[in-house]
Amino acid sequence: MSQCVLRNARYSELPEIARVMAHAFWDDNLFGDLIHPHRNEYPDDVDLYWLRRARVSFWNHRWQFIVAVDKDEAGHDIIVGIAQWARLGEGGRQPRGWYWDFRHVLKPLSSLAMTTHAWLWPNRASDTTTEDIVERSYPYFSMLWTDKRAESWFLDVLAVRPDSQGKGVGTKLVQWGLGKAEADGVCASVISAFGKEEFYSKCGFDEQYGSATQGEGNPLAGIKGGDIYWKAVREDAGSIGE
Repeated sequence: MSQCVLRNARYSELPEIARVMAHAFWDDNLFGDLIHPHRNEYPDDVDLYWLRRARVSFWNHRWQFIVAVDKDEAGHDIIVGIAQWARLGEGGRQPRGWYWDFRHVLKPLSSLAMTTHAWLWPNRASDTTTEDIVERSYPYFSMLWTDKRAESWFLDVLAVRPDSQGKGVGTKLVQWGLGKAEADGVCASVISAFGKEEFYSKCGFDEQYGSATQGEGNPLAGIKGGDIYWKAVREDAGSIGE
């Protein structure tokens, strides 16, 4: 098991985080082949996709950016993994007094800034017809997070540097969120990338229900992967508000 340390990410680290994500998903059939078919011609531009998304969602109070930090050969701290967890449901609602929170201003400003950034520096590695395909697919499967699954810690992105994979970094980042879900007495959920289904099952996601590719007209229809995995609430776990 890796000796890396987990902590909250800093905004200044987002470029490094974006690089980790770009490398981790380089050969992925969705984020690599479909969204970034020109990545070998413009390898640095792939970072822009992840960076722009991160700079907006970083200011969403529901999100937690957790990084795994290790040492390089020179003894310097490096980010070897990143997990984006979101607290869905009533338990993740805006806390009282949130409208006085600086994030209320920074999130829309960041969204506007990233839209402008994309216009000035387009992502040449991407296919413009598929760059937003993930966002366009949400309405086809978002209803799965209802009823007993409405309250959830959702793992939106898990990325580990290729040279740090197979060392338990990803497992640590998953266990962080599963621990949060258990403490809150809610389920945990994740949309699995193609080929990662067994990994999430071994981590503790014990039920497969639904898919990110379901629904007539879903732009992700036909994409490999996308199965949604869940870890149910333990019967002896606490409930929200206890």
